[in-house]
Amino acid sequence: MILSKFEVKFYQQLEEFFQIHDFNLHLEHKQFRKATQNGFQNVIFSISETQKEYWIEVNFGVRCEFIEQLAQQFMHNTRGNRSTANTLVISFGKFQNLKYFRFKVTDEEELDKIIDEIKVFFDNRGFLFLQEAACLDKIDDLLNDMPTKPCRYLYNQVHRCFKGVIAAKLTDNHSFTTITNIYRHFLLKNGSDEELLNYERLVSFLHFYNPN
Repeated sequence: MILSKFEVKFYQQLEEFFQIHDFNLHLEHKQFRKATQNGFQNVIFSISETQKEYWIEVNFGVRCEFIEQLAQQFMHNTRGNRSTANTLVISFGKFQNLKYFRFKVTDEEELDKIIDEIKVFFDNRGFLFLQEAACLDKIDDLLNDMPTKPCRYLYNQVHRCFKGVIAAKLTDNHSFTTITNIYRHFLLKNGSDEELLNYERLVSFLHFYNPN
């Protein structure tokens, strides 16, 4: 993996800040990551370059190992992505209800301001959200609170169905059957035949699954 001089400088300027909060740099995945009791929290950066400009997109989220180990058996992610897949992920812009938001950098002064803005955001809101979202009950709430509407904490709504129904089972959600049926209906309209079949296999498995 080859990083531009800009990317190297960008990560260097943020590394100390994130290390203070126990996030270590995983350069191969272009993210800072903090290990948790059952997975990790992460902040992911995507940097692209155009003529004399750099664009930075920030995403952050959590991985719940309990959910992912089950979900990945029924979803067709490539094997290389299974161990690093997020259970929840949201962009810096979407979290603040800003559509299609990315940071634009044209000079050093602008970069310094953006670095400061990222730090302030995570100090004030981001780290708190990540801490709360690492809890299984919170994951269930974020995935399943409004099952008939798109979930803003996952880009892939088909994956939401799989992970949501697992979270509902693991937390003994009293609406488990309703949630199961809602996601089945979604997949009938929006998923492939294979995805629907795998979902039904997952649901059958969960009926007999005892997390204890």
